[in-house]
Amino acid sequence: SSGINAEYGDRSDQFCTTIFNRKPKTQDGLVFIQQWGSLRHASNVAFACLFAKDKGLLRNDVTYQAKRQINYILGDNSRNFSYLIGFGNKYPLRPHHGSSSCPSTGPCGWNEFNSAEPNPQVLKGALVGGPKSADDSSYVDSRQDYITNEVTTDYNAGFQSALAYLVANE
Repeated sequence: SSGINAEYGDRSDQFCTTIFNRKPKTQDGLVFIQQWGSLRHASNVAFACLFAKDKGLLRNDVTYQAKRQINYILGDNSRNFSYLIGFGNKYPLRPHHGSSSCPSTGPCGWNEFNSAEPNPQVLKGALVGGPKSADDSSYVDSRQDYITNEVTTDYNAGFQSALAYLVANE
């Protein structure tokens, strides 16, 4: 059993060290792994490394680096922009999401989806994809930009898990 834990610990430690110390970061500290759903990747890494830390599998405490990813998502960045819809004063208004681009009454089709106006329905709590490069300014709040502005349940999964861990352990 200790051999398995040691192996998991070594691999977990190597993974977290590589991600937080060697992967590119934006100017504001977001770990950048891939352009499609960059915030999903950063928050999943934050959760995985917090979980490994909690299980005693890491040599170093990664709480600061993990918390940095979540805080960045919530608006602790040079744009003071929250990537979580409905959180803070500035957040995405045009997520790539068909139903939320429809008005409460009236037609709901491609004309509404292709409108440049903010989505009539606010998807409170949905996480958008985020910057599409290691440049914080590469994020575009456009419904047509599905790379930066798509919302999906897997984007929220790691984020919510990491956030819950941080809140429970404050």
